[in-house]
Amino acid sequence: MANAALEEIYRALGEEGLRKARWQEKMRVWGMLAQIIWTGLFAAILTFSGWAAALRDSLGGNGVWPDLLFALVFMVLLSLFNLPLSWFFGYWVEQRLGTNRQPLTGWLLDQLKQGLIGAVLFGLFFWGVYLVFRAWPGGWLPALAGVVALLMIGIYLAQPIMIRAQFKAEPLDDEELNAHLERLFEKAGFAYGGVGVLRAGEKTARGNAMLSPKGNKLEVLVFDTLLDEIGPEGLELVVGHELGHRAHKDWPWILTIFGVLIILGLALAYAVLGWVAGRWGLGGPADVATLPILYFVLTAWLALAQVLTNAFMRSREYAADRYALELVPNLEAFERTFVTLAQQNLSDPEPPEWVEFWLHDHPSIARRLEAARRVVQKG
Repeated sequence: MANAALEEIYRALGEEGLRKARWQEKMRVWGMLAQIIWTGLFAAILTFSGWAAALRDSLGGNGVWPDLLFALVFMVLLSLFNLPLSWFFGYWVEQRLGTNRQPLTGWLLDQLKQGLIGAVLFGLFFWGVYLVFRAWPGGWLPALAGVVALLMIGIYLAQPIMIRAQFKAEPLDDEELNAHLERLFEKAGFAYGGVGVLRAGEKTARGNAMLSPKGNKLEVLVFDTLLDEIGPEGLELVVGHELGHRAHKDWPWILTIFGVLIILGLALAYAVLGWVAGRWGLGGPADVATLPILYFVLTAWLALAQVLTNAFMRSREYAADRYALELVPNLEAFERTFVTLAQQNLSDPEPPEWVEFWLHDHPSIARRLEAARRVVQKG
């Protein structure tokens, strides 16, 4: 059965779609490598030129509020420096794939909104990091863990804000489907917060769906592109999958693992910052002018360490698929949904194993279909 579904995906993609899917995988690899190199170049320019030290001095030297200003200015400069790279791998690649539907001006506006949110969130985070380094030079780990925990909470809370900043949302105008999904939530033991249909089709041909906190309830956010194709049965399974993540408390686990990796990366950066003390006008780990170096070390570390978070997330995707099929035992609709997702997102059904191991936080479609077939057979 899974083989038949996989064959249907290959037919739906066609020769051209499969070529694009495989090219997209190559671009993901090159994008990751380019991001590390680009970040290193940015750090080198600011550090070796003395501009980082000069910016620190112009803002008033090291101190509580000068540090905050430096971190915010750094994040804004970084966003501007990253714009060409974002344009190439975000806009130009999507144009080549045929998945982009918005003009360059609209894309730039989205980049501005998301960049501002990211600059504030991570600017505050790095501000906290340097306050901790300065206050507890010999025992910063406990306080740093608290700063990282606040970042994880901020990332979780910022997600729905960033989504709604990019896509307009409308309530689902289907009373029958709403009632059906509410019963599904009750069966899973969660409070239903309704469905928000994101008008993503104005900007992209891709499909996606997620759950978002709405007070003490959970709201379903679904791209109109996906909803139009998979219908009520497919949406049930997509929602069931997301409810599986909630039931298994995957997000707290993922954020915890990611937070631990960030702490390890900051510890590595702290050692590097001690080595650069006295060079290029820098004063060591407590000097906010070392932020370009810290950011580069952290970026490179997380790029390498993501194999750990991705491995964990792939295991949770299998578990969420199993949960969905137990909640909504409809393998045929499950497979049809994957045909749609593969076609909309130009997913390579069987990517190279090393690419999946390093870059994919979801298992390949072929593996997920095979796992779903085993779940149904055992059930």
